[in-house]
Amino acid sequence: MNHKFAAVTLCVFLSVSITFGLDKSGAGNDKQQISVVPQDTVSEFINLLDSLSLNSDNIYFKQHCVSILKVLQAHELSEYEISFVKKMFIAFSDTTVPWNTCALSSYTDRKRPFIISWTSPSDSAVSLAWLLLPENWNHEQSYPLYVTLHGLSDPYADPVEYMSRYLTPELAVDKSFEDGYSLFPWGRGNLWYEGISETDVWESIAAAESMIKVNQSRKYLVGMSMGGYGAWVIGQKSAATWAALGIYAGALWYNNYTYVTASVAQNLKNVPVYFICGTQDGLLSVNQTAYQLLQGAGNINLAFETFVGGHVALLENWQKMYEWVRNFSNNRVGIVVGDNSQIPARTTLCSNYPNPFNPETVIRYRLSASIHVKLTVFDLLGREIVTVVDKQQNAGTYEVKFNGSNVNSGIYMYQLIAGSFVQTRKMVYLK
Repeated sequence: MNHKFAAVTLCVFLSVSITFGLDKSGAGNDKQQISVVPQDTVSEFINLLDSLSLNSDNIYFKQHCVSILKVLQAHELSEYEISFVKKMFIAFSDTTVPWNTCALSSYTDRKRPFIISWTSPSDSAVSLAWLLLPENWNHEQSYPLYVTLHGLSDPYADPVEYMSRYLTPELAVDKSFEDGYSLFPWGRGNLWYEGISETDVWESIAAAESMIKVNQSRKYLVGMSMGGYGAWVIGQKSAATWAALGIYAGALWYNNYTYVTASVAQNLKNVPVYFICGTQDGLLSVNQTAYQLLQGAGNINLAFETFVGGHVALLENWQKMYEWVRNFSNNRVGIVVGDNSQIPARTTLCSNYPNPFNPETVIRYRLSASIHVKLTVFDLLGREIVTVVDKQQNAGTYEVKFNGSNVNSGIYMYQLIAGSFVQTRKMVYLK
């Protein structure tokens, strides 16, 4: 155990004297010093937050402190919740803690999220969300908004524990979706993003947009497991809002498959949707069914990727989702393919599906402008197998089929050349 941490934790009955130095950014600098640990950590933490909010010149850090105070003062804290308050106090007051939470740099470097909280107009309860800043943040600039819905987890049932997750000495945020704001609504805990939980998501967005500038054409809704269910359900109710959806092993069987229907797929036929799921995940089948329903509805902006494994959240998979969804915007202008009204923000070559395949697979690609396109399949020795496309095409999303009946089982590469853009991906044919 870290000796500094142990000393701070064990001396909770002693009084404290803390000197805070606030830099011009409104967050603390290295002048902070701890003499001893407080007799009443909760009271001292509240006093500390109150002092920081009053003395800060940075509106975002000020609001961060006020938001934490609002959650803490919303109800009588249990002993369980007080244990998390003590951890937050250490992170705010002990300068030996990595990315000290009084330093604005811990937020601008994307190590920790800001907390935003509000009193719900629906039931007067205090709710909250995490807000992670974009990389190289400029508060005057507008950015995409990635709304990320969490999965079912016992710790997320409690607002104080949820709030403290990345405001304690132990954890730093896993960085993803770095070109925009990442918003993580509490959703009132584990209520499956229906009823007041769905309301909570929309209220979190409104609370965030009262503080930050959001590119309204680039709002994305993503989630895993219970969060994937929430993204699917909320997304189909508000399809015009989202540039794209991301479903990571969505628990779409919840509520007796109510939303895994052709009519729901019709609601989403113009919304790009990305799926990813483990090959050993019990949710694989229902996610494949949702994907197939979207295909049947005529949605051509789809992707389905798998990875070897079960129901696990891996950063690399979130990154894959991010790289896919960020290609879309909600501008609805220009030439499009088929019924889809989404214009790709950039040219890209998508993963084929299914992969591995036998004997046929679908290759998708997106063009951000009218350009000459060449799509070619090669073997691992670089020998050309077939040129699938070789012509001028308008901006939009395209899909072509490759049939491997005339080649041997093995690994093949497919390459897209569109002007100066070149991208190559791998596919596996198994007879």
